[in-house]
Amino acid sequence: MKRASLAARIVVVVVGLDLLLLALLVALGMYAARSELQTAFDAGLQSKAMSIRALVRYEEDGSSDLFFDSTGLPPSADPAHPDVFAVYLKGNLFAVSPGWNGLPAATRYPSGEFARFRQQDVPYRGLILREIEILDREDDPTAPVAKITVVYASSLLEMRRRVLRVGLYLGGIGLLLLVPMSWLTVWAVRRGLNPLHDLAARAGEISVGAWSFEIPAKASSTSELAPLTHALQTLLSRLRESFAAQRQFTEDLAHELKTSVAIIKSGAQVLLRNPRSAEEYRAGVGSLVTDCERLESLVERMLRLARVEQLAEQGPRDKLGTADIRATCEAAIARITALASAKQVEVVLQGHDHTIMRADADDLELVWMNLLDNAVRHSPPGSAVLLNVSQEDGSHTLVTVADRGEGIPAAELPHVFERFRRGENENGASGHGFGLGLAICKAIVEAYGGRISLQSTPGRGTRVLVQLPTRPVPAVP
Repeated sequence: MKRASLAARIVVVVVGLDLLLLALLVALGMYAARSELQTAFDAGLQSKAMSIRALVRYEEDGSSDLFFDSTGLPPSADPAHPDVFAVYLKGNLFAVSPGWNGLPAATRYPSGEFARFRQQDVPYRGLILREIEILDREDDPTAPVAKITVVYASSLLEMRRRVLRVGLYLGGIGLLLLVPMSWLTVWAVRRGLNPLHDLAARAGEISVGAWSFEIPAKASSTSELAPLTHALQTLLSRLRESFAAQRQFTEDLAHELKTSVAIIKSGAQVLLRNPRSAEEYRAGVGSLVTDCERLESLVERMLRLARVEQLAEQGPRDKLGTADIRATCEAAIARITALASAKQVEVVLQGHDHTIMRADADDLELVWMNLLDNAVRHSPPGSAVLLNVSQEDGSHTLVTVADRGEGIPAAELPHVFERFRRGENENGASGHGFGLGLAICKAIVEAYGGRISLQSTPGRGTRVLVQLPTRPVPAVP
């Protein structure tokens, strides 16, 4: 996929907005120019119509006859399309300009108002002055003053050409200014993105051997980059912790595997060192088989942990079936019965809620098995381990495993769910197994969207709480 430049996107957006602004300014400029020119145009029409009024006069011989003096006609604004006019006296055409074809039938406007019409495909704007008195007066002051109707129109082409020229001037000047402004925009965007480039360069220098990350001064002083720098610092801290945990895990796993292999190797060497009887060989091989089973158990737990972590990363499978939480608890108790009997510990299941959730029943059973195994092994003879199933609300189920054992020291509580962590009891004795049980429990519970926590008081016992989402879902056939 082709990568897009952030700077190019910003420049395109800014230049696009500049072009839009330029178009709006040109449109507003043309509108303003048109308004001003039309105001002047209408004033000119008014003046020319009044000039036509002044050209209607009485004959000088003293009679009451009127005549039109065409020698004083106002000049046309557009010589290519001369002005047209008509003068009506008592409803009859009294004077008319060359080329006057009369008003179109659809033209209707009252006196003193302007209207547009077309004559020979040329747009005109005209003004009509109805029944206005002429300026010339008869010698007899008592005689009535003659009244005329004047229609005067001028071509709009010249005004439109001027408006268009204004738009072209504004657009041309705007485009000329846009070129240096676009260059300044590119320069400003690149300069503004320099802190981001510096931050990326510093982040690119991080490696497994160099965890130091110094935020550039420009990036730290840029408020928009504050969330990014904080996220990078948080991510770096988590990565450092993850690498350290992974390194520690690899070392612990190698130690466990080396110890198991060394035990098997030393047992085999002891058998091969001197001739032995069949019974001695049988006992030695049996011991080797036990050691191999322990190594197999370690590998199996590691594979189980890896599968659960993959499930947590990818999310539960869509075709995953449903599991009855209480039924998985009963199955775990059945499997732990032999160990509980040997330790003289009673395992009691409490609660009667049958809740189901979308999960692998074997995973849930393994969680209860690990928790019950720890509880039974650390409980004194004659005591009881309580496994309680209760529904907190309509969407969650709480499972608790409680014992009355020696408890866990407060210093060990923050580390109980770590891999290969075999905590010490109050007497300083190290725990049994590989230290993977609680880590597997935590991984399984969190993979299914649940939570697990542990409460313990030395000398009074331990209580593990597991909260699981249990929404009603149809059983998978």
